Amino acid sequence: MKQFPAFILALFILVSCQDKKASPGPEAGNLLLQIGTIDSLRSDILDETRTIWVHVPDEAAGAIYGQTDYPVLYLLDGPGHFHAVTGMLKNLGDNGIVPRMVVVGIPNTDRTRDLTPTHVDEMFGDSSFVLTSGGGAEFMDFVEKELIPFVEEKYPVTGYRTFVGHSFGGLSAVYSLLNRPEVFSNYVAIDPSLWWDDWLMVHWADSLLTDNGLAGKALYIGVANTMDEEMDMDRVRGDTARSSDHIRSILSFVEQAESGSSGLHFGWKYYPDDDHGSVPLITEYDALRFLFPWYRLEGLNNFFDEDAPDDPDGLLKALADHYAQVSEHFGYPVRPPEPDVNSLGYNFITVNKPNMARAMFELNIQNYPASANVYDSMGDFHLDQGDTLQAIENFSRALELGDSPFTREKLKQLQAGEK
Repeated sequence: MKQFPAFILALFILVSCQDKKASPGPEAGNLLLQIGTIDSLRSDILDETRTIWVHVPDEAAGAIYGQTDYPVLYLLDGPGHFHAVTGMLKNLGDNGIVPRMVVVGIPNTDRTRDLTPTHVDEMFGDSSFVLTSGGGAEFMDFVEKELIPFVEEKYPVTGYRTFVGHSFGGLSAVYSLLNRPEVFSNYVAIDPSLWWDDWLMVHWADSLLTDNGLAGKALYIGVANTMDEEMDMDRVRGDTARSSDHIRSILSFVEQAESGSSGLHFGWKYYPDDDHGSVPLITEYDALRFLFPWYRLEGLNNFFDEDAPDDPDGLLKALADHYAQVSEHFGYPVRPPEPDVNSLGYNFITVNKPNMARAMFELNIQNYPASANVYDSMGDFHLDQGDTLQAIENFSRALELGDSPFTREKLKQLQAGEK
C-alpha cells in the first residue's frame, strides 16, 4: 500500500489534537453546558399556558451526519426524566445504536387531571387527591392538536414520534395507544398505574388488543418490584391484597398483550432489583434498545478480512438494503451517515482495499455533494494512490465548498511540489 506523505500525516495528527487544544480551562467558568431550552405555548383546550423542555441534537453534529430533521420523543413528567433520556440518546445516538432524537419534556400543571383517563371519587380512602381526575382525553387532545403541531412547526422534527410515561404517565401512554394509536409510532409505559379505576385499561385491552389495529406500532413496558417481601412472580398473580394491585394489573395487561393478535410489536421486562422510583432509568435504556433493533448497521466486519475480495458490490448492496429498511420504518428516506461511510473508506485504505475505499468516498459524494469534507476525503484517497492531479482537483473542490486550514495546507504542499 502506498503511504501518505509525511506532511499529510502531520496534518492528521494536528487535527486529532485540536479538540484538546480548544478545550476551555478553569478561567472559562462562565460558559454553560446546554442540553435543552424551555419553551411554552398557550393551550385553548386546557385553558392554560403550558411549558415544555426541548432538547435538539447538536446542530453541528447533525450537519455532519446529514440530518436536518429528527424523530421526536415526547416525555411525560419531563423535568424528572429529561436529563436521563437526553443523556442516553446522546450516547446511544453517537454510537449508531438508536437514532438521534429531539426530546420534548412535558412538565405538569395538574398531574392527576392530565394523566388519568377517567374520574374516580376517591382513591385509598382519599377524595381530595383525585378531585380533578379524569382529564386524560382533554390532555391528549392538547398533545395531538396543539403540542405536536407547535413542535413540528418550530423544531426540526419528523412525524416519527415516541411517547414515554412513568406511573400515571405510563397509564397515559397505554390509554393513548388503545384510544388513538395513530398519534405515535412507539409507546413506553414505565411501571404504569394500570390499577386505575378498577383496572379499566386492562379491561379495555381485552378487546382492543385482539383486533389487527396496531400493526406497525410498538410498546415496551417496564415492571418494577413492588411486591411484598414474601411474594414472588408466581404467587403474586393469585394474590388479592390491595398492596399487590399495582403489579397484578400490569402483569394481567402483559399477558393480554403477549397473546393478542393486534400486530403490536410488544416487549416487557421485570426488574427485580428496582422499585417504582428507580425503575425509570433502566427501563428507558432497555426500551430505546427494544424499539430500534433495525436501526444499527452491523455485519460489515467480513468485508475487512484479509482474504475478502476488494470488490465493493456486496458492501454497497448491504448499505442500500439496510438504509432502505430504516427508511421504511421511519416512513421517509434516510441516507447512510456521511461520517460512518467516511470512516469505512479510511479503514479500507488501511487494509489495502482501494476499490472498497473509493466506493465509500464516491458514495458520500453522491449523497452529500455540498459537503467539503467528502471531497477532502476523496483527495486523501488519491494521495494514497499516488494520483497527485486528482488529489489537487478534489482538495480544490473542497475549498470551493468550505474553507479548511488543513485542506488548504495539503493543497499548498501539493501545488508547491508541482513547481
